Amino acid sequence: MKSAKKHPRESERLAELFKYEVMDSEDEAVFDQLTEMSSVIFETDICLISLVDGERQWFKSKHGLSASETSKEIAFCSHAILQKEVFEIQDARKDERFHDNPLVTGDPNIRFYAGAPLISDKGLPLGTLCVIDSKPHTLSADKKNALKVLADQVISQLELRLQNRRLKRINQQREQLLALIAHDLRSPFSSILGFSKRLRKKAGTESPENIAKMADAILTSGHVVFQLLDELLQWSQLQMGAISCQLEALELLPLVSINKTLLQETFDVKNIDLVLNIDNNVMVKGDKTLISAVIRNLLANAAKYTPIDGKITIVAEDVDGMVQVSIADTGEGISDQQMDACFSSPVDSQVGTEGEQGFGLGLNLCQDFIERQNGRIWFDKDYQQGTKVVFSLPNALDSRD
Repeated sequence: MKSAKKHPRESERLAELFKYEVMDSEDEAVFDQLTEMSSVIFETDICLISLVDGERQWFKSKHGLSASETSKEIAFCSHAILQKEVFEIQDARKDERFHDNPLVTGDPNIRFYAGAPLISDKGLPLGTLCVIDSKPHTLSADKKNALKVLADQVISQLELRLQNRRLKRINQQREQLLALIAHDLRSPFSSILGFSKRLRKKAGTESPENIAKMADAILTSGHVVFQLLDELLQWSQLQMGAISCQLEALELLPLVSINKTLLQETFDVKNIDLVLNIDNNVMVKGDKTLISAVIRNLLANAAKYTPIDGKITIVAEDVDGMVQVSIADTGEGISDQQMDACFSSPVDSQVGTEGEQGFGLGLNLCQDFIERQNGRIWFDKDYQQGTKVVFSLPNALDSRD
């Protein structure tokens, strides 16, 4: 048995696959109808919509098969995604790549396989629409073309599904937007006005210590308002299509350092120790403006939930052709349920360790911005010392791409 080689643009391919938000999703009738119809057209026992990630092939839809996934190492589809045309094996017993494959020697006893790659609009294969049988077959040119047309229909349905999910999120965001603005902006503005009024009236009689405390409170509230307005502006630009994405090779450390400097007063107010563990030679492929917005949002959020004298650590490392950047704080942490909700829609933010208010768009914006750069963002649920958010971007120095 010969396992397939890794795709020459594997990191980009995986990022494109995850962009569709389809892995491990529920069964959907429109995809099941396509596999059932394909099985009838090609007169095969099995038809699959197979999506191939880094470790496995997972079946979005399956007709004639009970398994939901198999190892990528033994998957016929791992070979098919390396082809531009239909990949056909007429009799697997006679093919040196597959004759001793466990899917051939055992259940489902594959003899015939034909897979049309599911090609995204970026020219990257996500998986295949494949037909499989326990008897040898040969596809005519017309049948191969028909399989390609049906594969294009699968891609069209995946695109439609993704757009529907995004429109649903946008509608949810719009419904909550005015309420979030009214709720989250009123409080810090009230604090600024209240402390300013008090400071003006009692500046001559208050002790220097109390004056310093009121000044710190005004400064903290000012930073909160800035963050909220910054997030609102980013969200508005995103919805209006005013934000474009220009991918280029960028040094990561200077981007982090610039945004650290912008937020330095926020860290100083709470005496937060910010530790950077990023090598000078780390390069990512992304958009400078969008990466800065993500870093700024995540750092501001970490500062909000980190207690006085706490610590925030930023680490960057290469993982399978992607640069993974983690921002970990020493706050109280959040529940798994809150983690899952943060990236699905705007949520009511929790009050910070010093009463800081927040807006409900930050992490949702970060997800949109990261995905536009072929990356991912998630919470590290194994981290126990507070909260750790991780995002990945393509490594600009990765020779495999």
